Amino acid sequence: MAENRYRQEQPVDPQTDAEARALRTIAGLLDGDNPVVGDRAVAGQVGQVLRSSANELAHGRALPIPVRRAVLGLADAIRAALDPRTHELREP
Repeated sequence: MAENRYRQEQPVDPQTDAEARALRTIAGLLDGDNPVVGDRAVAGQVGQVLRSSANELAHGRALPIPVRRAVLGLADAIRAALDPRTHELREP
């Protein structure tokens, strides 16, 4: 019988822990009104994907590489879009 991946927490390296914290922070930015995702239901679901991924990483459970890349890419795109220093959000 296969071992249940949720039974034991694995040690987490500092880089993975930092990624998990960053994902939670970015998910929190989606909780209020924001210019990136106008629909609150969609923003809530995107935030849930980020939080769930953060929880997996923070507890030492690896995400499949393509999923991890997609989640980190999504988080980076949201962060860049919400950053007031970014060109796209500046008033002309």
